[in-house]
Amino acid sequence: MSVITVLDTQTANSIAAGEVVERPASVVKELVENALDAGASVIHVEIRQGGISYIRVTDNGCGMDETDAQLAFGRHATSKIRSIDDLEQISTMGFRGEALASIAAVAKVRLETRPLGQASGTAVEITAGEMVTMRPAGCPEGTTLTIENLFFNTPARFKFLKKDSTEAAAVADVLERIALARPDVSIRLVSQGNELLHTPGNNDLRSAIFAVFGKEAASAIHPLDYAMVPVQVSGYIGTPEAARSSRNQQCIYVNGRLVKSRAVSAAIDEAYATHLMKRKHPLAVLKIDLPTPLVDVNVHPQKMEVRFWEEQTVFRAVYHGIQNALQSGGAIVESTPLAVPGSGLAAAPAPVQIALPQPVDAPSTAILDYTAGPDMALPDPVGVLVQETPVGSERPVHDATASLQQSQASDAQAAPAVSRPKTITSLQSARLIGQLFATYLVLEHEQDLLLLDQHAAHERILFEQLVARHRSRGPAAVQPLLIPQTIEVSAREQAILLAEQENLLQLGFEFEAFGSQSILLRSLPDSGRYTLKPQAAMRVLLDTLMSDKLHSEEQIDDLYYSMACKAAIKAHDKLDVREMEQLLSDLAELEDPYHCPHGRPVIIRISRYELEKQFKRIV
Repeated sequence: MSVITVLDTQTANSIAAGEVVERPASVVKELVENALDAGASVIHVEIRQGGISYIRVTDNGCGMDETDAQLAFGRHATSKIRSIDDLEQISTMGFRGEALASIAAVAKVRLETRPLGQASGTAVEITAGEMVTMRPAGCPEGTTLTIENLFFNTPARFKFLKKDSTEAAAVADVLERIALARPDVSIRLVSQGNELLHTPGNNDLRSAIFAVFGKEAASAIHPLDYAMVPVQVSGYIGTPEAARSSRNQQCIYVNGRLVKSRAVSAAIDEAYATHLMKRKHPLAVLKIDLPTPLVDVNVHPQKMEVRFWEEQTVFRAVYHGIQNALQSGGAIVESTPLAVPGSGLAAAPAPVQIALPQPVDAPSTAILDYTAGPDMALPDPVGVLVQETPVGSERPVHDATASLQQSQASDAQAAPAVSRPKTITSLQSARLIGQLFATYLVLEHEQDLLLLDQHAAHERILFEQLVARHRSRGPAAVQPLLIPQTIEVSAREQAILLAEQENLLQLGFEFEAFGSQSILLRSLPDSGRYTLKPQAAMRVLLDTLMSDKLHSEEQIDDLYYSMACKAAIKAHDKLDVREMEQLLSDLAELEDPYHCPHGRPVIIRISRYELEKQFKRIV
């Protein structure tokens, strides 16, 4: 008895649907791409319950006659290719002929279509892959597809769908990225009667970026246009200052098709390497065009992955294109780092650098470089100000004088006695000298010079205050705004905020929708005497939500850490005496005043002995 059987049509279509149709966003993507292939200049998408119960896609494309309307729902029925040779010259978004058959297999579908110039059209109804009716119908030129009750006949797949707001946000994300690929097409999305997206279709990519990412993003971009035969790269890139903590504002298109490419993402990261802090990602809408035989799009069922004939050429074209755009856009390109003598490490150049004379018998690495990796040990001529009994650490207390005595046995008699490590309480009796480079506070205490990083100190103060107020039992500690602030966001960002509105209220964020691309912010988490800036706080919140949800205390701590970093006093901020004294006072009350949330030291000390060695007062 044979154990191999040929699957029936419905089962085969359902299996294919699992590869093409994962969620409502997959359906919208396939239908909108078909509309684009049909030459549409206006596409209207309407969804209900995140697209689970209802999706309608209307376009003004070429439409179909009665014969094509009937054939369109057959498996591997396509107007895009005729033979295997055509796979080397694919210029359309779709080509496999699986989308409509797969969608119809797991939903109730109604098609209304009318070719341009014809008096009447055709209406087709299909349920679970079976045609119910087909008849002539009066309808506008173009095509309208209505999808209802997605996955109604596949409950196992239905249960994996997310809540309505999450599915709606996924649909918005898909349409936003298609809209950026085709600024010549006006795309409109309506969810539950609310407009989430509407692009003008004026063939201006900057206008599309404005509609998708908002005014703030559109005002912080540079144009890019670069050619390295046979690759052409165009589009827009964001300024380093507008970078985010996720890649949600990066869109890569190859011959008009949205794709994911490790090579291109790596080129973006490499081009911005000297311009951004770690874990920050710039806005980038890149359009890569190259001859179709040099790229294979027939790799992934959803056509999201492609293969290049030579990845290195594409990498170089993207890299140099971004570099040129950053320079022509006014961004300062960092010069070649200066090497620290004897350390093998690189130090960032300063506008003016004074080289202190090195004693012949001094350690070769007299500069402490905090850019060194965690496994790289450096000689430490500068003692880090630490607690007398460090908690949870096995690292021995290190003292600058002790290190010098060990490394310079010949000067043992000249070296002073090793002093006890200083604690934060030393600041109470220290003399405040002033501010250095508008970045560091300078203090004198007994036989030591203390340098305090004002940004790291303030960052730690804000972080501990935010965390303490969040973890205190009782209602959320909020900071009401005297005048509610209007914050501009994209339609997708607004949908995500509204979906998490209840959870965010528990953290102190009170807001409401204010139009389709803004929110009205009424309160923020309480940060004590240091008021958070509404715009910066909401941007940090959005960056966090776009990459991950706030499901754990650790994730909430990360949010507060990012907010503290944004709100803290910056390097080059000039402080008066009262502000410096308040900073020192607040620092003394912290649980861990010695490290910023990054783990960098807040205070370092340089002993008098080390200074006198540098000036050769001690031989």
